[in-house]
Order: sequence, then C-alpha cells, then structure tokens
Amino acid sequence: MAPDSRRTGGGDAPAAPDRRTDLLDRLADLIAESGVEGVSIRTLATRAEVSIGTVQYYFATKDELLRAVWLHVREQSARRFRDPGTARLSPTEHLDQLIGLLLAPDPGDRLSRVWLALAARAAHDPGIAELHRDQWRETEELLARALAAVKAEKLGVAGDAVDEPDPAEAADAAAELLALLDGLTIAVLTAPERMPATRALRIARTWTASWCQP
Repeated sequence: MAPDSRRTGGGDAPAAPDRRTDLLDRLADLIAESGVEGVSIRTLATRAEVSIGTVQYYFATKDELLRAVWLHVREQSARRFRDPGTARLSPTEHLDQLIGLLLAPDPGDRLSRVWLALAARAAHDPGIAELHRDQWRETEELLARALAAVKAEKLGVAGDAVDEPDPAEAADAAAELLALLDGLTIAVLTAPERMPATRALRIARTWTASWCQP
C-alpha cells in the first residue's frame, strides 16, 4: 500500500504491503484485551514488535489510530454479512441470520469487545461518534429492510402496495431491535453469568417473533 504523503517519521520502513493491516489487527487485539485507555503509538509498536517510526509511517496520532481501527473492525464485521448463501434464505431465515451476527457469540468475541470499547469512547470523541452514527444508520436500515420483508412474508403480500408494511413502522422497529441487540451484546460481554449468549439469542428471537406476527 502506498503511504499517505502526510506521514512522517523515521525508523523501520514498511516491509510488506499488508503492514498497515497487520498493525490494525494487533491494535484490535490490544483493545479487545485492555480497552482504549492504554493505547498509544508506543504501545502498538511494542505489541507489533516494530519501531515507533513504523507505526507513525501509517498513523500520526492516537486519534487516527482509533478511527482507522474502527473502520478496520467495521469491515471485518461487514464480511460476516456477505455470505453468498444469503440470497437463498427466506426473509425469516435472513432476519434470524442477522440477529446471530449482531449479537456477541461469547464474552471473548474480539470484534464485539473492540466495538464496545470504541462505542464507549464515542461519548467524548467526535470523530468516533461520527463513525458510530454512520454504522448505526447502515445497520438500522439493513434491519428495517429485513423486518419489512418478514412482515410482508407473514402477511402473504405479493406486490400489493396498499397492504405492504409501513416503512416508518419498520424503521422504528429496527431502531428498537438494534438498541436491544446492543444492550444484549453489552450484557454478554460484561455479565456472561447473567446473560449467556444463548439467553441473549433467545430474547432477541422472542422479540422478532412477536413483532413479525401478522
């Protein structure tokens, strides 16, 4: 990968085109284990066993590091939704797949732990907050489409615009469902003895089953 012309710093020159990705993977591991408070260019360099100059070649500041790792983890999460088999699923099966993907599967789930650490920082970091809003909006829209498709399936709608689910209703339901899933994920990560992943999944499925009734 070509370096950003704004980057400066001595030390080791990048040895491979995927060095930036490797640094972000190491940073995600660090955040998943210890949160964001101890993150710095120095701690990442130590974790990745490279010089500070190598990290600065790609990331000039801690804020830049955190925004980059948010996008990195977001892309890794998005890959979970690109299953080519999704097209063969019924609307109900697709919604259930989304529920499973959006819930933390266990307390040690790396992507979920990084999401939680960075989402907490969004409360006082405008840059992370903007990224969080964008991701929330995209996920909410995805859920709204899935919920509307299931409702239409349950109603037996076949192209009759009059009887199709109300988009505003689906949007509100998606916002409620996403808030529920976020809360359940936080509980799975922080209080697994009270909220094991199996219980969280059961609660989420109960919600969707109730909303999708014709």
